[in-house]
Formats: sequence, C-alpha cells, structure tokens
Amino acid sequence: MSDGIYIVRNDNTLVEMRSSAFESEDLLQELLATHPSLIAGDAIDPTNPRRWLLIAREQAVPGEEGGFGRWSLDHLFVDQDGVPTLVEVKRASDTRGRREVVAQMLDYAANGVVYWPTDAIRQQFERTCTASERDADEALREHLGRPDADLEEFWRSVDVNLRAGRIRMVFVADVIYPELKRIVEFLNAQMNPAEVLALEIKHYTGQGLRTLVPRLIGRTAEAERRKGSRGSTSPRPELTHEQWFAQFAEERGPGEAGAAQAVYDWWVAQGAKFVVSDAQNPTLIAKLIHAQGECWSAKIKPSGQVVTYLRWLVWSPPFDKVEARREIVEALERTFGQRYGEKAASGEPSVPLTLLQEPEAREKLFAIWQSLVDRIRAGA
Repeated sequence: MSDGIYIVRNDNTLVEMRSSAFESEDLLQELLATHPSLIAGDAIDPTNPRRWLLIAREQAVPGEEGGFGRWSLDHLFVDQDGVPTLVEVKRASDTRGRREVVAQMLDYAANGVVYWPTDAIRQQFERTCTASERDADEALREHLGRPDADLEEFWRSVDVNLRAGRIRMVFVADVIYPELKRIVEFLNAQMNPAEVLALEIKHYTGQGLRTLVPRLIGRTAEAERRKGSRGSTSPRPELTHEQWFAQFAEERGPGEAGAAQAVYDWWVAQGAKFVVSDAQNPTLIAKLIHAQGECWSAKIKPSGQVVTYLRWLVWSPPFDKVEARREIVEALERTFGQRYGEKAASGEPSVPLTLLQEPEAREKLFAIWQSLVDRIRAGA
C-alpha cells in the first residue's frame, strides 16, 4: 500500500506527496504553536470543538512550592472552557516516545496542578503575547469569541480546573506506536476528570509543499462509557450553595450542617466568595478577596472536615514562608488535639465538624483564621 497522498491542482496536474519524517522536533513544536488547530479540537469534542490558546512553549513546571521549574513542558494551552492542556512532542525517531514520555507527562501533570499558580500562568500568557506583539486581552477575547467576555472569570475557571485536576494531557508524534496507543487508551478510560490523548500527525512533502494529517487516539468507546457524564472536560452544572447545604445536612445530620453553615457565614463576613466544586462529591471552597488579590483559603468537605487551605496560601505573603504556615498548623494542633504530618504546612490540615458543633469551639477556630486573614491583608 502506497504511503502517500495526492493533491490535484486547479490546472488538473497531480502533486504526489510522500510520507517523510519531520526535519526536527523543534519544527513540529513550532507548527503546533503557530497552528494549534492541528490539535484536532473537533475530534476531541465533536459537539463543542475545542479551541486552543497558547500559554507558552517550554512552560516551566515546578517540583516544589515556590520552585522556578524542575521540568519544561513543550506546550501549555488552555481551551475555551479554561481547561489546561499539556502537550508533549516526540518524533518517532526518539525512542522515548513510547513509555518514558508517559512518566514524564504524569510528572508534569501531578506537579502542575499543585504548584502552578494561576497568576503565573496568566503572566506567562501575557509574555507570550508581548513576544508576538499582540495585546493579551484582545487575544483572549478573540479566543473566547466574545468581545464582552469576562476575562477575570475565565482565569478563575482556569484556577478551578487546575485545582480540581481537570486537565488534558496530549502526546504528539509523527508516529504513535502501538505500545503508547495502548497506554493512552487505558489511562483515558481510567482517569477522571483528567483526559489523556495521543495525536499522530503524519507529515507529507512534495514539490515544495508540506501536508499535515492529524489523527486522534484515546477517545475509545470504553473511555466514553466509563467517563459518561463525569468524563466531559466541560464543567458540569454547579450546585447552588443552598443545594449543597441541603445535601450535606441529609448526609451528615443537622449538627454538622449547623457548624458548616457557621463556618460559611464567618468566611462570607470576611469578604470571601464560595465555589461549589464539580467533583462527584462536591466541596464548598472559600476564596478570600483582599487588597493584594485573592486566594483559596478554606473549604468544607462532604466528609465533614473543615480544611485550612495552606497549600493554596503559599503564594500569599506572609504564608509564602513555611514558618508562617507552621504557626497555623501548630495552633490547630494545640487547640483541637489534632496531629498532622510534616507536610501539613504545605497541605490541608483539617478539623472535624464534630468538634465544631459548640459555638465556643468554633470561636477558637475563627480566632486562628482571623489572625491568618489579618496577616494576609497586611502582607506580613
């Protein structure tokens, strides 16, 4: 079978295009950056084709809080719903295109969802636009297809998607070998809400012309069946706060529900806004608005735990310093008799709502939080 395609010109002459390797991996990367529509957005979501906004080539991925970049991802895109899309490119001649690249991508994803601050992603996008002499806001509105688009809301959706692990991982190569194909199809069927795909871009040349033919791999019937309504990378309809509390009270009882409502009311009084996550078991998450910006500060879990969200305070002075976060951990331990591990200062130390049903107990927690909020607002 001939590995070629044929183009018929307007003058009825035939151009034979033969399959050929890309001259370099950098060329393939450049083509994706310049022509992101090659990433088969209509094949990924036929009912609502994905559109791609390039955040950066060679996007740094930190391996620890406050890190500057342990790894370098080939491309970071976001789609029109703010879903981060990680793209790693390998030519067929690179033997790592089979298994090692999978571990590499999982490293990027596992660390990116924890250590990528959305503000840094936004700043990187602005630098990318500056380098191409484009206005970042105009480029984003064009991507969204709405001149009146709420840009702040879009970046908030990127933040929520990252926090929920709602990302897309795409392996790109001129040949996707069977070994990688099987791994991708298996991972895509198993993982949720993350999506794992491979894109084979066949390269043909002839008579000074270049033709690219993308083919998507990973959207199997089994993957679609397993993901079902959960598998869409578009956020599912969000519960209202009232619906969340009604569901919580039914599952946890009136005592814990009353304590949860008091926690909610306290954060609202501090100027926080709440988001209901779209996980299978939704969490109620507080975002604190302050003069220096905003930060995820606490959450109420459906399992009956109230979390101080230290892992998301690492970009809010003075809690960018581990010593300041340890003070919060120690205060929680002393007050509620909890014992947290060494990683709690960069994690999610929690207090059971069963310990917060009495007003006196809640006031002790609120005092710890008040100190936290006051220091964030003071930036020291």
